Amino acid sequence: MPMQETDQKLVRALELVGPIDPEIAESWATLEARILAQALENVELAEQRLRKVQELVGEGALVECV
Repeated sequence: MPMQETDQKLVRALELVGPIDPEIAESWATLEARILAQALENVELAEQRLRKVQELVGEGALVECV
């Protein structure tokens, strides 16, 4: 894969993931690894938020909305 295409894909991946947490940036050597680690962190945070929402409104209420 040409370098320019790789760079464009990394830029797009960064747009999707959002800012990289400084701890993640320090922990991973490559940009690709940082992007993947941040994506995983984002998923974990989203799951935590979903569980809190389910506690507040009840799991059944979310299913009815979908």
